[in-house]
Amino acid sequence: MKRVIIVGSPRSNGRSAHLAEMLFEANIDECPEDELFLVPVSEIEVGPCIGCGACRKKSEVIFKGEDGAEASEMRHRCVFDDDMQTLYDVLDDADELIVVSPIYFSGAPAPMKCVLDRLQPYFWASREKDLDARLAEKRPATLHVLGEGGDPHGYDALVSEVRSATAVAGFRLERVLDWVGKIGQDGEITGEPTPVEGVLAPPRKPAEKPKLDLGANRSRQAQGKGHDKGRGGQSGHGQSGRGQSGRGGQSGHGQSGRRQPGKGKRRG
Repeated sequence: MKRVIIVGSPRSNGRSAHLAEMLFEANIDECPEDELFLVPVSEIEVGPCIGCGACRKKSEVIFKGEDGAEASEMRHRCVFDDDMQTLYDVLDDADELIVVSPIYFSGAPAPMKCVLDRLQPYFWASREKDLDARLAEKRPATLHVLGEGGDPHGYDALVSEVRSATAVAGFRLERVLDWVGKIGQDGEITGEPTPVEGVLAPPRKPAEKPKLDLGANRSRQAQGKGHDKGRGGQSGHGQSGRGQSGRGGQSGHGQSGRRQPGKGKRRG
C-alpha cells in the first residue's frame, strides 16, 4: 500500500504541518509495511497553471517500470519542469491520497490551488479515455480541513476544489474531517474531528440552456422601426446587443521553477 499525504498550507510549522506529521507517524505505527510520502506544498516548487493548453497534447515521459528499468510512454503532462513532474509520478503510484489543508476564504491556499490546477493533464487524459485502467478505478481520498474558526462562509469551496481536481487524477473523495477550532497554533489537539455529511453528493448535470431565437428578436426590431417611421420624421432605432466573444488562443509564458525531486518525505 502506497499513501501520499499532501499538506496544503504555505506555512511549514502551522496547524496543518502538525496534523500531517501526526498522521504520518500514526500510519507508520499502524501500517509499518506501507510506503508513505509526505508532500508539504511549502517545501516544493510548483508554479501556477497558465492555461496554455500544452498538456492537451501528449509528450514522451520517462519513468521506471515495475522491474526498475527505465521506460518511456506518451502521456499528457505539463510542460513546466518543476516539482510537479515528480508529484505526478507519486500520485500515479499511490493507492490512497490524504490531503491536509487550511481554509483560506472558503477555499484552498494559493500554493495548494497551484497543485490542484496543475492536475489539468489528467483532465485531458480522462476526456480521451486515455487514463491507466488503475487510475480510472478511483482510489480513495480523505480531506482534513483545518482553521482557527469564525468564518461564517464555511469551506464548501475547498471541498469542491479538492474533489473536482483529484477526481480527474483517479481519486474519489470519500471522507471530509472537520478539525476547525480543534488544533492550536502549537499543534495541540483539543478535540476530535467531525465527519462532514452532505458535501459529497455527486455533481449535478448542468441544466440545458434555452436557445436564443435571434431571428424572432430581429423581426420584432424591424416591426418597431417600421411603426416609428413617419412620426415627426423621427425613426426609432432598436439597439441590438452584440455578444463579444473572448479572444482565445493567447498563451501566457511563465518561468518554470527548478525541479527539485526528493523534497517530500518518504518512508519505505
